[in-house]
Amino acid sequence: MILHICLAAPLLLGGADDLPPDWVEVAKDGFKISMPGKPVEKKQMVRVKNGQLDVALLIVEGRKDATYVLSYCDYAATEVKPSDLERRLDQARDGAVENSGGKLRKEQLIELIDGDKRHPGRDLLIDKQGEVIARIRIYVVERRLYQVMVLGNPPAKEAHAFMDSFRLNK
Repeated sequence: MILHICLAAPLLLGGADDLPPDWVEVAKDGFKISMPGKPVEKKQMVRVKNGQLDVALLIVEGRKDATYVLSYCDYAATEVKPSDLERRLDQARDGAVENSGGKLRKEQLIELIDGDKRHPGRDLLIDKQGEVIARIRIYVVERRLYQVMVLGNPPAKEAHAFMDSFRLNK
């Protein structure tokens, strides 16, 4: 399971009608997302070059041994420059691949659209020995790095419903 780093892709359009009926919407700290159950909330400290990041995690165990995770962390304002956004996304991608022990099968540049604002992101597919082990979308929104992850290999429709449900909520 990739829970050791702060991770976080165009959105595939899906609506609330596409979600399984027993899913719950979670809204907090500037975002909302639908999950296949009530999440367990965890905090984690991650060491980085210039200190540490406090990472918040929302975790739900799903069907077929899948785990649904939303993680987010805030960088210090002095560490966030528009010129560093792509580097931050690269670092999150590289950390996800390294910590999973897998290989990057696919990477796509994406954006999270919030009104007239566009936030850069990445859509990743990581596999190990030819089997998908993680689907990850990473977004940088101002000082915050979001990672929307499905670990394991659940039904594709559920994985997409989860990932597509992520929205900013201000």
